Amino acid sequence: MSEVKKIKVKINQVEYEVPANWSIIQACHNNGVEVPHYCYHQDLSVAGNCRMCLVKASNAPRPVIACATPLAENMEIDTLSEDVVAARKSVLEFLLINHPLDCPECDQAGECRLQDYSYEYGRDHGRFHEEKNIRAKATLGPHVKYWGSRCIVCTRCVRFTDEISGTGELTVAQRGDRSEITVFPGQTLDNPLSLNTVDVCPVGALVSADFLYRSRVWFMHSTPSVCADCSLGCNTRVDVDKQNKIKRIIPRRNNEVNKEWMCDHGRLSFPYVYENRMNLPTKSNQEIPWADAFRMAAEALGGNDVVFLVSLWTTLEGMEKIKSLAAEKGSPVFGFGNASTKDKVFPGFTIYGDKNPNRAGFTATFGDLKSPSASDLNGKTVFVFGNVPRFEIPADLAQSLTSASKLIVVDFARGSFANHAKTQLVLSGLTHFEKNGTFVNRGGLRQGFSPVIEPVGFGRSEVELLDGILKERGKTAAAR
Repeated sequence: MSEVKKIKVKINQVEYEVPANWSIIQACHNNGVEVPHYCYHQDLSVAGNCRMCLVKASNAPRPVIACATPLAENMEIDTLSEDVVAARKSVLEFLLINHPLDCPECDQAGECRLQDYSYEYGRDHGRFHEEKNIRAKATLGPHVKYWGSRCIVCTRCVRFTDEISGTGELTVAQRGDRSEITVFPGQTLDNPLSLNTVDVCPVGALVSADFLYRSRVWFMHSTPSVCADCSLGCNTRVDVDKQNKIKRIIPRRNNEVNKEWMCDHGRLSFPYVYENRMNLPTKSNQEIPWADAFRMAAEALGGNDVVFLVSLWTTLEGMEKIKSLAAEKGSPVFGFGNASTKDKVFPGFTIYGDKNPNRAGFTATFGDLKSPSASDLNGKTVFVFGNVPRFEIPADLAQSLTSASKLIVVDFARGSFANHAKTQLVLSGLTHFEKNGTFVNRGGLRQGFSPVIEPVGFGRSEVELLDGILKERGKTAAAR
């Protein structure tokens, strides 16, 4: 592949060397120069219809749109000249002619580009006194609602369904100030990537039915994280309110992993964090103090017939500690996780069927994934590291577990392992939203994450649990 030719351009009197195949807006944004825009998105085709990105170029007599204008050798670009500022004011005035003054109830308030640009580039008062054209509201699909009067017809959402999801449900109907986004007759916006249309909407015309009126952005704090719902490991931003409740998950840009997209399931699966949670460790379904739990687990670990059963949702740090402990005892390590389904391939994104975030971490740590047979577990004490949301034990694994002597389970919820007949002790764990750790995605990329919420109960991470057990075992050994 041949190297792209570089050319020299000046942006606001500063010289840069940039690829010749870039547009003006790419040259500006990649060199830290802000150019306001609505319709432009770096992962979508260029529409050039909002006209907000007007700049002055030395090879044109009038301002040009930066998103669709290619660079030329020695081009001089001005993003701050008086005529550019005047053009932006005019564009904003035009876009706001029919826009409702409903910011107090709009879900986009606080993160709306129309608000931001109106403040930065717009007029301090409106001059339009005629009756506004009010367009209808609509439910486009199970997760997406449409406020027609807020729409500036940037067509980002239409281009997303054409180019990224490839499902093509959306189109522009009518013309002029009657133009609106709608679905084709007989269709609904119900593809597995539909909520990305909400992300790309710059003004709050498309809103999430699942987040609508749930919280204001200024009442939440945001933390970068990683999605655990498949092996891709989409980079995310998790928004949490003052009551320690996750309110929203949206994608965070990583061009090497998910660009700026993610599936609807990854966004909406988080309620399991608050369902059926373990608070403290339990023995025979009775809560016990952590000190007693560590002592009992250490006693179980002291035997010779110990097997480790590790889920593909266990952090890399937890796996490495288990590996060290298993090597010390000469114990075998087996793995388990969610069953894989068929990949869903779209033109611009793939939803992978492997619904486990750390399969690659397991194989890198322990080798090939193996499920235990009944003979592998016969009469053994099995340490189960679970923490797989809403997990149901597969029939073959459930059958193998019946031959074990007893189970010591780590899990954040009262699920199938906690309820297993052979389970004697359950140590309350944490979801990946509540702990530090690392997952290795399907491409071999190690991705660290930090807690986004305070622990819902008094659970502990795999590393904290193992440290507590080993500390208790050391005390017991010293006493002898």
